[in-house]
Amino acid sequence: MAKKLWQNTTNLNKLVEQYTAGDDVLLDQNLVSFDVYGSLAHARMLAKQELIEKTDLENIEEGLIEILELYKKGQYTLQLGDEDVHTRIENDLTKKYPESGAKLHTGRSRNDQVLVDLRLYIKTKLTEIALALLDLAETFYGQAEKLSNVPLPGMTHMQPAMLSSFGLWLGSFAESLLDDLFLVESAYTLNNQSPLGSGAAYGVTLPIDRVYTAELLGFTKIQNNALYSQNSRGKIESTVIHALSQVMATLNKFATDSLLFTTEPFSFIKFDKSLSIGSSIMPQKQNWDALELMRAKYHQVIATHLQISSSLANLPSGYNRDLQQVKGSIIGAVNVTLSSVKVAKLFVQTIEVNEAQIKNHIPKEIFAAHWAYILAQEKKLPFRQAYMYAKKHLSEIPAFDAAKLLKLAASQGSTGNLQLSNIRKSILEKRRRWVEEKETFEKVIKKLIQK
Repeated sequence: MAKKLWQNTTNLNKLVEQYTAGDDVLLDQNLVSFDVYGSLAHARMLAKQELIEKTDLENIEEGLIEILELYKKGQYTLQLGDEDVHTRIENDLTKKYPESGAKLHTGRSRNDQVLVDLRLYIKTKLTEIALALLDLAETFYGQAEKLSNVPLPGMTHMQPAMLSSFGLWLGSFAESLLDDLFLVESAYTLNNQSPLGSGAAYGVTLPIDRVYTAELLGFTKIQNNALYSQNSRGKIESTVIHALSQVMATLNKFATDSLLFTTEPFSFIKFDKSLSIGSSIMPQKQNWDALELMRAKYHQVIATHLQISSSLANLPSGYNRDLQQVKGSIIGAVNVTLSSVKVAKLFVQTIEVNEAQIKNHIPKEIFAAHWAYILAQEKKLPFRQAYMYAKKHLSEIPAFDAAKLLKLAASQGSTGNLQLSNIRKSILEKRRRWVEEKETFEKVIKKLIQK
């Protein structure tokens, strides 16, 4: 059994060890590279501050980079007895360089170590999610432009209400994703602070340089107060998951609408057959299971947000083991959101519209509001009088041309003026920012792992 970093003369009960470790090792497989990055930065700071010798730094760097290379090749897998990623890496390093490896933990705790691992993990994943969101928004934009003048019955209270269009429907999701991205950006900014050097929440009595490690790791600043660094664990993750839940809320509505539109008697749209799953007993069935799961996974992320928020309630200041539960929550929410965004793109880019079927579901009454507007203008009537006239004479509603009517709604954001060029401009500007963010972090890491 591997030696624990905290281990003294006491032998921990095996059942308690298994209970307290939980699935940490499985989750920590996601954090190996980030733990290496944090350890490299910490070691370089220790050498700069003359807290370890230059030869120690050289040994630590060589050992850590060797672990990183094995991990990239898929040859570094944590085992149940390792307890966590920090223990495994330090044990492997100390095995090869006993004296130098034993110095790596100088001036830090597993508490600030796991914090910096998660901050780097979240930072990387939010960048991936941001770029995937922009890809999806671009796909919605492209389809909205292509189908801008295709009529669609607009619904209120799940009943046909007013004339809409596929351009309006698809464009609504593009704009929703851009709002969601604003929340992701805010969460990214909040997360982009270095807790390294805060120790177990009360700082360390050594001349460490926290700003230097933050710069090495590409953080915008340090998280100043050592106690708050620990108290913010879960609080920041909760903010991140809230942002992700809004992304999932947008996808939930798209999935719900799409499932409704593919269902008889509507059959307004269909998607590529490769995205459907059949039935084991009914040969004719074509099921859009992925959309149903996308709809459900929104609730999964919401539940994760609630789980973290409730876990934080009534905790005293400082580290509490309850916070271990945060790790699985954030990793799970990130993975669910990223995969959902990528799957949604597959559906949006293969959407096919059945215009003939849609025409059959646009009743004459759907033009009632438009007719009331015409009556009000032509007869110089107050709108409420025109409204009541139209309500009493629904059978007399003229046969309007849906395609022409779509273009008449020319106020900003309506079917005849979707402002799609503005959406595209916003998408391109935001994409540029996130590509730059990604490239900057990659340069920081490349420099960090160079000897």
